[in-house]
Formats: sequence, C-alpha cells, structure tokens
Amino acid sequence: MSLQDDPHTALVGMLRQMGHDMRVPLNTILSTADMLHEGMYDPLTPRQKKAVDRLQRNSQRLLAMLDDFLTTIKANAGDLTLKPERFDPRALVEAAAEKVRPFAADKGLTLRASTGAAVPARLLGDEKAITRALLALLWNAVAYTAAGEVALLAEWTADAAWTVAIRDTGRGITEDERPHLFEPFWRGEERPQIPTASAGLGLPLARALCEAMGGRLMLETTSAEGSTFRLYLPLSRAEDA
Repeated sequence: MSLQDDPHTALVGMLRQMGHDMRVPLNTILSTADMLHEGMYDPLTPRQKKAVDRLQRNSQRLLAMLDDFLTTIKANAGDLTLKPERFDPRALVEAAAEKVRPFAADKGLTLRASTGAAVPARLLGDEKAITRALLALLWNAVAYTAAGEVALLAEWTADAAWTVAIRDTGRGITEDERPHLFEPFWRGEERPQIPTASAGLGLPLARALCEAMGGRLMLETTSAEGSTFRLYLPLSRAEDA
C-alpha cells in the first residue's frame, strides 16, 4: 500500500517496520555489552565495568522506548492483543521498581515500592501490559523529580480492584498543563531531567494500556510538593478465575 492510496495506514505500516528494523542493531549492542560485562573479551577494570553497566542500562531503556513506541501505534490502531495470565502482584511491583531504581539513584532519588497486605497472592491479568504501564509511570515520575523520592503503593480495594498509586516530590503540574498530560509526545515546558526518559509517550501509553484492560488512569493529586497518579484495574483473583 502506498502513501497516496491510504496515507495513514501506509504511514503506520512504515513506522511499525522501522521500529522492528531498529531492534536488530539495538539487540547487537545489548549482546555485545553483555559479553563485555562477562569478560568474554578481556577482564574489565572496575572503572570499565561501571561504564559497561551504564551502557547496558541505557541500551535496555532505549529498547524499552522503542517497544513503547510500537505499542502506542498498536493501541491507537486498535490492534493491541492482551494475554491474561496468573501473576504475582508483589513480585511484579518490585521487579518494575528495580528496573527504574538505578536511574533514580543516579539522580539522588529514593524509589520505594510496597504492596498492601490485602492484595491477593495471585491475580489474573496481562502481566506484560501491566508492567509496561507501571514502568511508564515510574519513568515519568523519576524524569520530572529533581529531589526527594518516588513512591509506589499497590492496594486492593473494597470493590475488588487492584490500584497502584505513584507519588513523586516533583514540582507538581500546573492548571495549564493538565489538559495536555495524556497527549502523545507532549512534554511541557520543563524537559525531563534524565536523558533516558520516554519521548513524550509515558502517560499516553500507560493510559492506553489501562483502558485496554478495562481500567483507568488518573491524576489524583498535584501540588507544589509533588503529584500522585493512580492506576485502577478491575482484575480477578487467580483462584476465582
């Protein structure tokens, strides 16, 4: 299909293909960095190993950004396929936090993650989609927080839903910015403070994933002391499914 026949469909197809093609060199960089880290070429000095660690982390983040881009295209095209499965919500929360924690530490931020006692041991949902939504929110919080902390709290509500609140100690969100929060590629006047932040897709991607799973994402509170976003997902207990 050509751009002249159907410009939108053709452009989406081109962007998808470009995204998939970019995976090859990215995966080559990652595999080479892994081999360097394991000393398969020559033993590394502590300073060299630290540099390779940064290379690994940022290459993985770049690959994640590419995945975000492709998922956003699929969601906007109504082509997002979900695969519900049993998962451990506590392990999922901690794993998501652990991926972002090194970048938070690089900025001098504390990243805390906790799960309420009432949350079931197993839930039924698309673990990959949920993880990506949480990561998008965590990246956004870390990127726009200059000092202090980012905290994630998962809870189980009285109406049998899983909610996750992500609170930061950033500058807050102005009234003028609020209508644009979930617009793709919109990043506001204040740019993210880490170069690995999502390219303006974090909040739109998180909302698209939540809505695809029958849930919702909202800005719960904001002030000069920070903001709180809350993700709400009507998931089933695995033992009830």
